[in-house]
Amino acid sequence: MEKNFPLTGFGTAAVHSGHEQDPNYAHLVPIYASSTFVYDEAEQGMRRFSGQEPGYIYSRWGNPTFTEAEQKIATFETFGVQKNGKQVEAKATLHASGMAAISTLMIANLKAGDKILTHYSLYGGTEELITNLLPPLGISAIITDLRDLNIAEEAMKKDKAIKMLYLETPANPTIQCVDIEELSKLAKQYGMLVACDNTFATPYLQQPFQYDVDFIVHSTTKFLNGHGTSIGGVLLGRDIEFMKKKVYATMKTLGGNANPFDAFLLINGMKTLELRMERHCHNAMEIAHVLERHPAVARVNYTGLPTHPDHYVALKQMRHPGAMLSFELKDGLQAGIDVMNNLKMCVRTVSLGTCDTLLCHPASMTHYSVPKQEKEKYGITDGLIRMNVGIENVQDIIADISQALS
Repeated sequence: MEKNFPLTGFGTAAVHSGHEQDPNYAHLVPIYASSTFVYDEAEQGMRRFSGQEPGYIYSRWGNPTFTEAEQKIATFETFGVQKNGKQVEAKATLHASGMAAISTLMIANLKAGDKILTHYSLYGGTEELITNLLPPLGISAIITDLRDLNIAEEAMKKDKAIKMLYLETPANPTIQCVDIEELSKLAKQYGMLVACDNTFATPYLQQPFQYDVDFIVHSTTKFLNGHGTSIGGVLLGRDIEFMKKKVYATMKTLGGNANPFDAFLLINGMKTLELRMERHCHNAMEIAHVLERHPAVARVNYTGLPTHPDHYVALKQMRHPGAMLSFELKDGLQAGIDVMNNLKMCVRTVSLGTCDTLLCHPASMTHYSVPKQEKEKYGITDGLIRMNVGIENVQDIIADISQALS
């Protein structure tokens, strides 16, 4: 594809963006399974190490397969996003996992004495990072209800040590949403950086850069890859120089780089992102309505339902309500165990974003390390089941869930 050819559709960008013609004219980007790269002459190596000449040196620092994945994701998150009449630009840095990307984000931007302002019901790994690993480094977190903008602003006013507002919306596993636009406006008033985990929504459903967010993170393991075949993460930022220098230096020093095979799988998975998300979302809405009417279910957490407290916030900032939902069973822990054991087609496992429907029990799985009192405060009860609604025929999903519940 010619570089200056204008792409008007997200699906077209998913197929074509980021690709540069391989010197050997391979149709798809090759898996550059090389730990290091060679130079024509010693002086060329010197120029590359000093930054005077672009080029690859060592795969912990960068690799052509990583580059295509990075460029494609940057295109997704900026596709059609404009600020002051200009197309927003972003740089992406691929990582070994979503947690590696979040770790780079925190360490590149924060120092001892700084604080993070965030909300309840974060991914368990993120929760563990900010509550257990960062405090010994002098970086602490304030966790509050950011769905209430008055509470959010009060926290910002009260503590000038807060340097970063960290959002995850929809959040894991209660599918809670926060208002990216309004919170970002408040954070900018108080001189804070804003970061958003966009894993659950994907860039197809939600683009946080549209709301002046500074950084976006993804676990690419999930919907971006879409097939459960690789582990990965990505950190994107709008400050290109900061991403090229401080973020890049932090990533390569921490050693949280991706690998060529996982990057290759990610690239090919992303080509069907639009198609997959359309089917995921259609199925999820159908399933949410079925669960809402079921006598064994006490509550359904799905932003597509008007009964969800964040329904209108989700409508405002998401193209569709998404593929993720959770539901609470009336009979608690034993009911949760029974439903999981009764599944015939849907899969009992953690993770999400794959083509098949996955169910997990957050209290004993993804949020096992979070204290019970904290889990309950976040709405993670013993009877809560999280569901990644897949792209199977929806009637088959309904049939399996219905028989498992009964």
